[in-house]
Amino acid sequence: MFKLFSILAFAIITSIHSTSAQATSVNEKINHSFTKTENKLSFILKSKYTAHEYLIQVAVPTTDTPKDGFPVLYLLDGNAAFDSATNIAKSVGAGANKLGLSPVAVIAIGYPNQSTFDVQKRALDYTPKTSAKFQSEAKYKYGGADQFFQFIEKELKPEIESRINVNTKQQSLFGHSFGGLFILHAIFTQPQSFQRYIAASPSLWFDDYMLLEKQNDWLNKIDKTKPMMLMTTVGTHEHRKNATPDLQAQQKQSHFYQNFKKQQTQQFLYWDFRHPAEQHLTNMYASLPKAIMLAGCQPENCTNLFDEPVQENNE
Repeated sequence: MFKLFSILAFAIITSIHSTSAQATSVNEKINHSFTKTENKLSFILKSKYTAHEYLIQVAVPTTDTPKDGFPVLYLLDGNAAFDSATNIAKSVGAGANKLGLSPVAVIAIGYPNQSTFDVQKRALDYTPKTSAKFQSEAKYKYGGADQFFQFIEKELKPEIESRINVNTKQQSLFGHSFGGLFILHAIFTQPQSFQRYIAASPSLWFDDYMLLEKQNDWLNKIDKTKPMMLMTTVGTHEHRKNATPDLQAQQKQSHFYQNFKKQQTQQFLYWDFRHPAEQHLTNMYASLPKAIMLAGCQPENCTNLFDEPVQENNE
């Protein structure tokens, strides 16, 4: 396992230094058709639910298609995450059978003509509706998460499924920061659209911790008969610049994650990881290996990959 994570770390480092240039090289005239180089596809999709066009980048494993189709991992902030995720997926795929994994198809959702992050567009697409007071004091326009989710569900998914063989019972969604906020919002409002969710460094502070109330509503109506997996990650150094940490905010966040832990059953699996020495941005890349493995793990093997090992008593 140590050798595997060493390979993954190398894949992340090399891919971070090769920025996602696809956003500027894609032929925008193709719109709904694919350009194909080896196992990578790219196209631009204009949504009728949002005001945006999206650069969609797809990496399909070169292995034979599984009987049930490929598990898929949908990535937000696709311009910044695609290269790293595809390198990791390729590295993990080489040893997939030993780990009880299936090869994963990566679907990155980004914006045309961007190399990393489109701050204004993601602020709108990834955030739920806010209070009037919060929006009036905000730098960006927020509140487009529901429309963005409609784009994913009703426009992007059908397009992907028309192009590659997808295992519709093993679909995962990954987001970081505002993207992590979107992941949690999706769980609370559309929990059965995906089976596996990864929220890295979610912006729980958004609109005075509005998600805490949404979590309480979700806890009262969660369907415990349908399988779901959730993973959250946070870097230990994300708030290092604050000389005096906000203890009240820390308590709210801790309570939020503990609520998920209390709901764990055989149907609802939850993991929470603290990544040593990771800053807010770097935690996105530190979380991608686990996201790839969660997306690809066969259900009976997921707990073996992520649960804390049981310490043997040799006395």
